[in-house]
Amino acid sequence: MPDARKSLGELRAEWADCTRCDLGVRRQNMNGSFVFGEGTKGTIMFIGDGPGESEEEEGRPFVGRSGELLRKVMSRLKFNDYYITNIVTCRSCDAVLDDQGQPRFRRGRGRGPALPLYRDQPPTPAQWKTCLSRLYEEIYLVDPKIIVSLGNTAAEALLGRSITITRDRGQEVTIKVPGAGFDASLTEKKQIWYRRVNGQLVNPVTQSTVDYLLIPTLHPTYVLRMIGDLHPEKSPFAQFTKDLRKTLKIYEHYMQEVFHQLPTATSDVSYEELTDVNR
Repeated sequence: MPDARKSLGELRAEWADCTRCDLGVRRQNMNGSFVFGEGTKGTIMFIGDGPGESEEEEGRPFVGRSGELLRKVMSRLKFNDYYITNIVTCRSCDAVLDDQGQPRFRRGRGRGPALPLYRDQPPTPAQWKTCLSRLYEEIYLVDPKIIVSLGNTAAEALLGRSITITRDRGQEVTIKVPGAGFDASLTEKKQIWYRRVNGQLVNPVTQSTVDYLLIPTLHPTYVLRMIGDLHPEKSPFAQFTKDLRKTLKIYEHYMQEVFHQLPTATSDVSYEELTDVNR
């Protein structure tokens, strides 16, 4: 259960040595980094599927090419306060094999030994479900105004059901995250608030939940693969930036209505101005 008194640093320390699934075991064996979230609490929270090679080396989320694309687009939209994390904190990948089924290698840095090649892959349900309690608690402690899931795997983990991201992206949906407390609930049989257990009246309770607005969108890695398709309406890049613009509009409207904070971001940047972020 989340603890409202806990800091993000304490949550990170609790999970830093995790080996509850094979991703954590691999991370330990490969001396890889545990990759926790970073950014500004109480703003927009981006959630991807998991760290890649660059993230595993640096120990920070979204520092590779996909992260660079996301950060550049957000900067171009004049919005730099957000939080980024993943549904798993360890790299999910498979060894790259040659035609004979043997591992392929790449040159090490400097005069270092050759290193095996790995190909990133989305974490499996068994892997991300092991990490889900950490993610829920991280969401609770960050307490974002809006959550943006990046890619199919992250969206399915948060929604608890299968989706097609190219069809369902950009649609607003409310998700529930476990909270720090309990709510009274009616008994199952007689639908009353109390029941007698061992001669005593007991009030059944359920764990409280917190509602968050979720907007799924494409993963920046997919957007990069399709970056050559610059159709102004149908390209993955256009869809990705459209979803981010929508997110910013909702966020700024909320901050203005609730906290009387004047907008700081902008959605008036032209499509042509955004497309040069990959140059």
